[in-house]
Amino acid sequence: MVKDSSKAILKVGVGRLAALVASVALGASLLGLAPATATAAPDPSVAATCGQSWKYSDGMYYLYTGHSDTNTINTERGQTGSRVFEVQCLLTYWANRVGDSKYSPKGVDGSFGANTENAVINAQKACFSDSSQWDGEVGTKTWPCLRRWSTK
Repeated sequence: MVKDSSKAILKVGVGRLAALVASVALGASLLGLAPATATAAPDPSVAATCGQSWKYSDGMYYLYTGHSDTNTINTERGQTGSRVFEVQCLLTYWANRVGDSKYSPKGVDGSFGANTENAVINAQKACFSDSSQWDGEVGTKTWPCLRRWSTK
């Protein structure tokens, strides 16, 4: 039985595996078979899911990738979680869109490290002519920059 289940899971594919696991866990939780738990640690299965949703506001279109809808909360090196996933997905989108790897965080893992910080600084250089804005942190000015890629 276990052998057949493994084959079925492999046929589902990597992209659907996370959804399958989440569905099974949710179903078990709803049936009272397993406790529903929350974790603050980044979920590696989320890394493969960088969606694209454009939202219109104040005469501009802004990109959201499905992990966080903030435009104000400061996100910086050493942090982990959904806001970091959002930053990394946005950077990855723009690196691919403009064809320049200097904007790439070199992976989407939910951990704001040196590669993400360098990519943020390069994005800030593209967005802001004032070098005092090139701090590697994603705050109230950089979120809109990443969401709409407003270059100078």
